[in-house]
Amino acid sequence: MKTFVLVIAMWGYTGTEWQYIGNQIVIDNNFTEEECEKIVESTDPHYENEYYRLSVECFFKGSET
Repeated sequence: MKTFVLVIAMWGYTGTEWQYIGNQIVIDNNFTEEECEKIVESTDPHYENEYYRLSVECFFKGSET
């Protein structure tokens, strides 16, 4: 079975482009792709600062046999 991890990363806006600022959290549970994507879709971020954003993404971890 393919397994995925959930990664939450922080990005900053320079005024011309978004750049990764080096902070992230990895939720290292063994999610299926469907479970992980459901979590991503359920996030509803609200931002008060226009120069910072969080990205929530699923990344392939590997295959378990």
